[in-house]
Amino acid sequence: MINKKIVFANWKMNLDADSISTLVSDVSNKLKRVENVDIILAPPFPYIIKVTDMTKNTNIHVSSQNVFFEESGAFTGEVSPLMLTDVGCSWPIIGHSERRQHLLETNEMINKKVLLCTSNNLNVILCLGETFDERRQNKTFQRISDQLTRGLREVNQKMLGKIVIGYEPIWVIGSGEAARVEDIQEVHNFIYNQLRSMFPDSENLPRIVYGGSVNQTNIKPIVSLENVDGVLIGNASLDCEIFCDIVLTVGCLLYTSPS
Repeated sequence: MINKKIVFANWKMNLDADSISTLVSDVSNKLKRVENVDIILAPPFPYIIKVTDMTKNTNIHVSSQNVFFEESGAFTGEVSPLMLTDVGCSWPIIGHSERRQHLLETNEMINKKVLLCTSNNLNVILCLGETFDERRQNKTFQRISDQLTRGLREVNQKMLGKIVIGYEPIWVIGSGEAARVEDIQEVHNFIYNQLRSMFPDSENLPRIVYGGSVNQTNIKPIVSLENVDGVLIGNASLDCEIFCDIVLTVGCLLYTSPS
């Protein structure tokens, strides 16, 4: 089975209601003819309903930037998978490096989120990545293998098509410069081989996307690599022109501005 490429926009803790309205309207208009790329926007929690309402009947899907690992209960400040689906959200980001680092999320917590979300019919993007020190100490593959194995523990093979793996080398996030294509290729091949080893009977392994200072300049060589099924974009997704150029490059489409 050949899956679509995917472009995932993580807006992080940026934008306000007015700027989001403008951005979503412009992106929806410019990308309305794109059919061969899965386009996902991840706004901050307060704006999820606004974005889901604006993208109804379009080719754009909506993600949260996080989710909790229980369906309901006394968990002040948290949001459950059921709440996400209730407002039209079809994805969460799980295990982003910023949450692992600043909020001390563990692989066990992340695994609970993956299991609960997929069982509640949500797609998920599971983020992995190594630090600069881990790469310098030649621990990249050890780190990635550990995150992947623990994050996908007890996942039903039938759910693999709902999962995307996001490789984010922590040492390049926000730096303005992506990892070398050789490094990206090496890690993506490793992830693919690990997935094949973990799920040898699956015909629908998770797609693998790259995240880390992706922009208009480096998108083409990155998305052309084997086992790179798309990209996870941070800062570049806040600019309509840059984001749309990236999506169109991924989809190998030509776009003519409407008159």
